[in-house]
Amino acid sequence: MSHSAFLSRFGARQRKLGVVILLAAFMSVGSAVAQQTPALQSYDVELLIFRNLTGKDTPESWGVEAAADSAQQMAIPDDETEPAVPPTTAAAPTASFPSLPASKMKLTAIEDQMRRSRGYQPVAHVGWTQPGYARNAAKYLSVSTLVPATSGLQGQIALTRGRYLHLTLDLVMDGAATGEGSRYVLRQTRRMRSNERHYIDSPKFGVIAVITPSPGSEAG
Repeated sequence: MSHSAFLSRFGARQRKLGVVILLAAFMSVGSAVAQQTPALQSYDVELLIFRNLTGKDTPESWGVEAAADSAQQMAIPDDETEPAVPPTTAAAPTASFPSLPASKMKLTAIEDQMRRSRGYQPVAHVGWTQPGYARNAAKYLSVSTLVPATSGLQGQIALTRGRYLHLTLDLVMDGAATGEGSRYVLRQTRRMRSNERHYIDSPKFGVIAVITPSPGSEAG
């Protein structure tokens, strides 16, 4: 082999070795970053949506906490440093999440009480499991993926987590489905405490919500 050919082959081997070392370094850095990124805590989200036939707000009847300020619709809570993106934003990312099994539902007894009452009518009882996304990275769940079209419910729902959990509801009940011919709106962002039932009200319909840390996910 000539001297020039030897140098050429030697140089090619060195370049190949350099590429291999560079790729290994990138993989090592990527693995380290992945290990440093904490997993998001997942939550079981359960909502009982119902019509209020009496026009009276009585959360005490269901053993839940009433909203402290129901007029604070879509407000940015002052205990957060990052702004909350309202669900009416056109570019808001959407997502789908696994359904919560009936065996894990905690509001079934209240739903049964409502069905037996004359003042309330259950419209939808839904649940799912999702990560607790940061408030500036909220992902919205379309109501149409949770309830049948005949329910008359439309809108979006988001669960986010900063210093506290927040549930954002942007719900519309079409009066054509209720026979009243009017559309009713419930838009609120509400701070939540996990493992507690919360009542979010509107003159014509309301929501009872309970958020539970999902077993087996990382606590953050």
